[in-house]
Amino acid sequence: MASAWNVLWDAFGEYGLPRSILCDNAFGSTMPHIPGVSWFESQLIRLGIAPIHGRPYHPQTQGKIERLNGTLELELWPIVRRDLVAYFDTDLRQWRSGVYNSIRPHEALGDLPPATRWRPSPRKRPASLPLPEYPAGSIVRKVSTSGDARWNYYRFLAGRGLVGQYVRFEEREHEIAIFYCWKEIRNVPRSELKYGEML
Repeated sequence: MASAWNVLWDAFGEYGLPRSILCDNAFGSTMPHIPGVSWFESQLIRLGIAPIHGRPYHPQTQGKIERLNGTLELELWPIVRRDLVAYFDTDLRQWRSGVYNSIRPHEALGDLPPATRWRPSPRKRPASLPLPEYPAGSIVRKVSTSGDARWNYYRFLAGRGLVGQYVRFEEREHEIAIFYCWKEIRNVPRSELKYGEML
């Protein structure tokens, strides 16, 4: 995960920060029926990037990447050199920049190649990952090694990706909301609050 993040961090530095990133559900909570924040999502949130997810068991949401995978398999895989990493990298770069993004028309773009529409993001990546910030007077609690944070004797799952981080609790009339940085990660109806249980 750290190696993948380093590659993404460099890409953010070169091309700027996106508004959101579509993730599959493998990056979510280890308890699928209860939402939680993964380490990967926590990094995105700290950069102001919204992690969004496809509906579980609905691969059509990731249709764009599946279409790319199919095109790679059909057009590139039969001709790419695989005897040396340098050759593979060269062939992949040539296909991506010389064919796929610059020449090949894409139906979703009105049959224009992606290079005609793509622009770097105006949102620049900071020099380092910002720390979470909360308004003065906020109710904040540290996430335990179990991935939960305690408030008023209740235990709320925040996600193992937030272990050691602080989350903010907001009391509302009918629910308790939990935030990590700017993002609301949970809201639990007061009617479901139970002592001694992970919520």
